[in-house]
Amino acid sequence: MSTNNLFLSISKMEDWLLKNSSVDDISVSTSVKQEPTKKLTAKEVKQDVSILARLLIRAYVGWPVLNVFIKRKVLKQLIDIYNNARDTTSQEFFNSIKHVIGCIPDNHISMSFNGVRAITTKRKEYKNVGSNISQNAGISFEMLKKNIAIIGFKRMLRTDEFKDTIASFINEILPKSNALIIDLRGNSGGNSTYSDKFANYLCGTKIDSFRKLYVRATPEAQKIQQESSPNAFWAGLPESENFIFFREGKNYSIDKNKAYIKPIYILTDRITGSSAEMFLLRMIHHPCVKVIGDNSAGMETFGNMGNTFLKNSQIKVSIGMNYRVLFKDNFELNGYKPDIKCEEGTDALDVALSDIDKNLLLRQIKIHGDRSK
Repeated sequence: MSTNNLFLSISKMEDWLLKNSSVDDISVSTSVKQEPTKKLTAKEVKQDVSILARLLIRAYVGWPVLNVFIKRKVLKQLIDIYNNARDTTSQEFFNSIKHVIGCIPDNHISMSFNGVRAITTKRKEYKNVGSNISQNAGISFEMLKKNIAIIGFKRMLRTDEFKDTIASFINEILPKSNALIIDLRGNSGGNSTYSDKFANYLCGTKIDSFRKLYVRATPEAQKIQQESSPNAFWAGLPESENFIFFREGKNYSIDKNKAYIKPIYILTDRITGSSAEMFLLRMIHHPCVKVIGDNSAGMETFGNMGNTFLKNSQIKVSIGMNYRVLFKDNFELNGYKPDIKCEEGTDALDVALSDIDKNLLLRQIKIHGDRSK
């Protein structure tokens, strides 16, 4: 097939690329050895191109929502690589194909080989608004002056230590606090199990982070889901070619009788993403929350990653299994805009502490004024 024909339909391009692979070629093995110097024949290269196309077209949850211009660009690149296939090495093949996903506006999708990870080229520039208080630890907390509690999440984890640290903070520090600072700077995500529960505790009830959730249940998507996430909440859906509406968010209001009703400051930067953004998107429904720093990463529309490997080259491909419709339009890549945006080199923590001091002073002036009436 020649990609010079501008009138080729998307479906014809898709069908042509899929002809050299099947569902059986999808590998979800976790014990893969990547060998940069491994020799690949032109036939094997073509098969891996077809497998990658199958993963994107038939399994990736983002494919149904991509516009035709992006789809055409991705498909054209794949067809060109397929048509020009030759004997090569796994490393050379990765170098030739890693740019294919660059135009996809998805901060999660990636291809990895031999320590190099290829991602979208659409990411926004990072701005330094200070470092997370946790530094090298996954989580840490302390009580600052004037009983300002601060907890830093450098990574969202599902470990007993992470869970116990949150519990200690809730029991020992939070009850004595006049305000709370939650540091999410430099946190690119992880596992949201315990951080979601912490958000629910602060809100006094379970808060949803999305409006609608969609999944795919094609044979390809089901194979990846069943082998990489057998206990996922969307597992067990009947096979379908449709883009499936799976769940709707329902609750976006805190329980004021149980919630933490004191000033809450959340610090973010361009690295704050994925499950850290999921936490943020729950917390923005809390009326006491103020976000300070820079925009978050914009890394939450596509999630619950499935990891697969191209059959011959063993290139790792990570694609989203869930598509979320969020409260903020154009969230992916752009992220959540803070209430107070910091300039390059300004520490968001200093800005938060200054704002707390100002509000405490105003509160004292109001109290004094009320007493003198």
